[in-house]
Amino acid sequence: MFVILMRLALVALLVYIFYMAVKFFSNPRRKLKQAQLKEGFYFMDEQQNARKNFNFVYKGVLFEGEKHVPSKDHPLFVHSIYVWTESPEKLSEFTLEDFEKLEENIIERYPQTKIDWDQPIKKIKQKKGADTPS
Repeated sequence: MFVILMRLALVALLVYIFYMAVKFFSNPRRKLKQAQLKEGFYFMDEQQNARKNFNFVYKGVLFEGEKHVPSKDHPLFVHSIYVWTESPEKLSEFTLEDFEKLEENIIERYPQTKIDWDQPIKKIKQKKGADTPS
């Protein structure tokens, strides 16, 4: 009887370890941090929740976007998005094409939205736009 209980406990422990491993590797926060370390791109968002902010990483810079809905009557329609970063000093390596790619990725998910950038990002975009020859 004791042997059977120990086997059941061992099976339960293995199932629990497998469940925790799957939960760990599928965690979107971990994927976001991994993309930031590898300087890749990852977009973390709950599109069905129009009131929850989204995060994305591009070239190692973590951005956050705040969704704005026009009224409580249309909770699924995102009117505008305000994007900022906690580390604007890392944006010096960005080009105008990088910002355009970020805008494309946001508009791909929210096609009828207006994107507003934080003031340091706007300055860098304007500076990069002025530096490119016409």
